[in-house]
Amino acid sequence: MMDQAPRDLLARTEPSHRPNGERKLAHNVFMQVTWALLGVAALGQLFLLGWLDVMS
Repeated sequence: MMDQAPRDLLARTEPSHRPNGERKLAHNVFMQVTWALLGVAALGQLFLLGWLDVMS
């Protein structure tokens, strides 16, 4: 019984797929904007870290 519960949960929450097997969420504009903002934030952190190193 305990072994079946995680598999049932995964089956119920599986993301929807396109006919070619690709996940539909990959083309969601909200997800693309979210990843873009995450990338911009990461690059900004690297820039600030470098700037701090140069200025100290």
